[in-house]
Amino acid sequence: MKKRESIFDIVDELDPRMKLILIVVFTTSSYLSQNTEALLWNYILIVGLYLARGLWKSARKTAILFACFVILDFLIEYLPWQGFRATLDIIVFFLQRISIFFVMWNWMSTRLRISDLTTALQNMHVPKGVIITLAVVFRYLPTVGDEFRYISNTMKLRGIGLTFGNIVRHPAATIEYALVPLIIRSMTVGDELAASAMTRGLDLKSKRTSYRDVRLRLRDVLVTACIVGIAAVGIVINNPGGGMSL
Repeated sequence: MKKRESIFDIVDELDPRMKLILIVVFTTSSYLSQNTEALLWNYILIVGLYLARGLWKSARKTAILFACFVILDFLIEYLPWQGFRATLDIIVFFLQRISIFFVMWNWMSTRLRISDLTTALQNMHVPKGVIITLAVVFRYLPTVGDEFRYISNTMKLRGIGLTFGNIVRHPAATIEYALVPLIIRSMTVGDELAASAMTRGLDLKSKRTSYRDVRLRLRDVLVTACIVGIAAVGIVINNPGGGMSL
């Protein structure tokens, strides 16, 4: 008897192409959000997407990040210096929206099977250069994150933990022990991932095969359409005038 799939399984196994569409949709809708209410609608939906995949820890971190943005946006209005307030308001405006792209990217890349992504894009006849680039990028960011954690642990052993206080007190040591190794490892990781992609045959002219059945199903389209529709409703309700403004 076939096991009945839950909403967690359906969203987690969503076709990679549909996940890419959701990244584009939420990144675009965040820039169309004129006010905090519209942006808050996107925040709630994104946290809900994390919860729908059972990514509880990431959902909590994302919620904290978004809460900090909302609080910061609220406090800016009470700053007495108009020029400084306007400048800070613009900076926060772009940070709020750029962060959504990276948050959604992390949502997609978590537990992502790169082979499924490459197969799905291959079935769409996407140029191999684009496929290789996406495959490397989706592996690059999580790997660099791991490298950063290794560097942070090493700094703790040296007695210089990567904290705000230590960055202020020891800026030179922070650059020496954190940024320089991270930059060097980032370049090395990029070369290694590119070589790994070539080894797996991503640059072959013949069509690659897959052990998994990677195809666009009706439920993928329906779930994605439902999420996009909910996001669009929030934008229309909270932005009755349309357009985008600072």
